[in-house]
Amino acid sequence: MQLKIDYYSDIIVEWIPYNQLKNITEICKGDSAILFSAVWTDGPLNYDDDCKMLMRKPDLKVSLKCLYNSQNNINGFLNEV
Repeated sequence: MQLKIDYYSDIIVEWIPYNQLKNITEICKGDSAILFSAVWTDGPLNYDDDCKMLMRKPDLKVSLKCLYNSQNNINGFLNEV
């Protein structure tokens, strides 16, 4: 996905390392997944027009989804993303 970035305004897709998450809280549990909320300490990369560079916006609240048997349904998961 990062190779497809052509403009500074494009969204950068990143995998978040587990050690950058805090305050992980279960929101709900279903038949196929558990949904959590957490705070991403580093935060996503965004282009700052004033500084003319990519910068991180720390402490962003994010959603996490833990899928049951995800190894068997990777195509369905990727279609959701």
